[in-house]
Amino acid sequence: MGSVKDKVRVNVYLDKTLTNDAKRLGINLSNRLECALKSELAEKWREKNKEKISTYNQHIASEGLPFNDDDLCI
Repeated sequence: MGSVKDKVRVNVYLDKTLTNDAKRLGINLSNRLECALKSELAEKWREKNKEKISTYNQHIASEGLPFNDDDLCI
């Protein structure tokens, strides 16, 4: 997660019972919301780029990687 300097304050409205239960169980709502948003954004990116990813994977499957093990300096 980013530092406090990298964060912004937002207002959200949540069910009171949910927030009380979360607080009782020690769940950090800010952290959970941030994780959920990151996950949702990643999923949306995958959906948006699904065709490009598939095309790239097909290319790699048929042509192989653009380098071989001898090219790696490990």
